Amino acid sequence: MNLDKNTAIAIIESLRSGIPTRISTRELPDLRPNLTGKIVQDLNQFLAGNIPQGRLIWGAYGQGKTHELTCIEHLALNQGFAVSRITLNRDLSGQHLFQLYSKVASSIKTPDSKLFGIRHKLDKKKSGDLPDSPIQDANRYSHPLPSIVLEDYFYAQEEERDLLYGDILGSRIPVSEIRRIHKSRRGLPFPKIPAFGVLKHGHTYFEVMSDIIRWCGYKGWIILIDEVELIARLGKAGRLNAYKNLNYLLNWSQHKQFPFYCVGGVASPLMDLWIGSQARRLPDQEEIPILAENKWGNEERDAIHFFFREAQNNHRCPQISPLEPKQLLKILEKIVEIHEISYDWSSSINLEELIDSSGSSPLRTYIRALLESLDIKFLHSVDFKPTISFEKIDLVVDDEDFFQEDEGINN
Repeated sequence: MNLDKNTAIAIIESLRSGIPTRISTRELPDLRPNLTGKIVQDLNQFLAGNIPQGRLIWGAYGQGKTHELTCIEHLALNQGFAVSRITLNRDLSGQHLFQLYSKVASSIKTPDSKLFGIRHKLDKKKSGDLPDSPIQDANRYSHPLPSIVLEDYFYAQEEERDLLYGDILGSRIPVSEIRRIHKSRRGLPFPKIPAFGVLKHGHTYFEVMSDIIRWCGYKGWIILIDEVELIARLGKAGRLNAYKNLNYLLNWSQHKQFPFYCVGGVASPLMDLWIGSQARRLPDQEEIPILAENKWGNEERDAIHFFFREAQNNHRCPQISPLEPKQLLKILEKIVEIHEISYDWSSSINLEELIDSSGSSPLRTYIRALLESLDIKFLHSVDFKPTISFEKIDLVVDDEDFFQEDEGINN
């Protein structure tokens, strides 16, 4: 292997931390080329100017969904896309689209900068460049406010620029302040526009940001969302909102298309909630469309029906299967080789015995067991086989306070 010692150490440390890097993704073998191939096709379609529909990636816990999202991130960055990657959690459930936007926008990575966000590119632009973009098209967006904020950004003073850039990233400032900056810096009355509502118009920020990213020279915006299964811990109203928002980001039911592409990683137990395996609840694919119809009418009911059908389409939303023994052995052999380069030694470790001792485990468990065995053998010259234990994870909980967000219904 043509790999220097420092690079090898960096790969091993990334595997120890459980956070694959662009280097480790490049050097380790692709264990699921069929799945990666689907994503590569989508990115190539995006590069050709056609916006692809998003995908969900299903899999059991520990089977490699997070690793696959990391691979997608690195592939996209290498091809000139901007990438945002987030993980749902207690504070970010996905039921409020604008709150989701603020997290996604603030986590933007670009191929040419180590800084998050897009300001390093915006500051090289000027207002006179805007006609070269679709951002000034009055009929393009659901609401004109975010595009007005962007235009005002180029006229504002430094502190005002900070405020306006924060608003572009989802940290909203009062409209009265936007009006003041607009009038004082441009000498023009503020345009007459409809009242902006976060629930009703929040998706406009996604639309404008995706155009900003293209305008700044990137190929498009890739949005990656991990642990989508945590939607299951919301109440009915919250789940309805979250599914509606996810459907929007995946671009499965949109008439207008904008240059962003979303992929979500989902643990398989969420499917139990959808099809009725959880005795404590009615199946979501039956109950949630009815709730959508009661709240918003037939069109939204049909959109949610379509969301559930598409999310269970194996071609659109593939399932990550457990690795075959040959595939597993291939990646573990590679890790052993990199570990030996890192510490300039020969391990002579028996991988078949380690695999047998780990039983039927997720990929990340095999990797952690291997690294622990290698480290102990290197330090103490002792053959060590870690003991594997598992804890069952139940998605459906009775704790209504699991999420911190309120369960409002989008209008």
